[in-house]
Amino acid sequence: MKRNVKRIILALILLSAVILAVNIPTHIQVGVSGQYRIIRMPFYAKWTQFLARHYEYGRLSREITAGCRTDEEKVLAIFKWVRAHLKDVPAGMPVCDDHVLYIIIRGYATPGQFQDVFTTLCAYAGIPAFFDRVYDESHENRYILSFVRLSGKLRVFDAYRGIYFRTGSREIAATDDIVRDRSIVDSKDTGTVLVNGAPYKEFFHDLSGVSEPQTIRPRKQMPLPRIVFEIKQAVGIEREERDAGGAD
Repeated sequence: MKRNVKRIILALILLSAVILAVNIPTHIQVGVSGQYRIIRMPFYAKWTQFLARHYEYGRLSREITAGCRTDEEKVLAIFKWVRAHLKDVPAGMPVCDDHVLYIIIRGYATPGQFQDVFTTLCAYAGIPAFFDRVYDESHENRYILSFVRLSGKLRVFDAYRGIYFRTGSREIAATDDIVRDRSIVDSKDTGTVLVNGAPYKEFFHDLSGVSEPQTIRPRKQMPLPRIVFEIKQAVGIEREERDAGGAD
């Protein structure tokens, strides 16, 4: 009898501890047209939303890449889907800076968010991918490009403009290919394109500094890698990388 009472008491203590833990106050930050606000919620609400997004990214990436046999086919299928599904932010609509899933649901995005959606879905298809800022030759203008690891090399994609390059051997151009041969980016598709007044091809003038982060941003949408990252960040081993933002 006493043993049963002890078990009941222990179970009640554990249950109380769990209830307290999942109700720890936390928050998320949401940006609308450059104005950010804090939304407060209990931990269980934030975590269940996190898990729901994780599930949807995996489900959508599998749906898009169904029937693809190679990683390159998967990447190109996702690239095509992003280009078909996302549109520019309509005039008069707010620019939202929030989760990738909500960008997909809205169906419109900033140029940087195109890259965010593309690299997230690539990562959920099992292919390492991230985006990074690159600069023109004057270093006054910036642009965001996507980088996908295929066959051991970082291949360059612009999910917003629907541009990627091929080498002379018909491989998708990687950063080191473009560093060795800048003529790869010289084409009729890029010759007249301007970004904030700067020639588009100038943003490829120095890709030698592009490197894959310790924890690529899309993996932070996955439960176990996110927990590992948070621990590393807490002890100072790793820092939060910059995001695509709503303005780029």
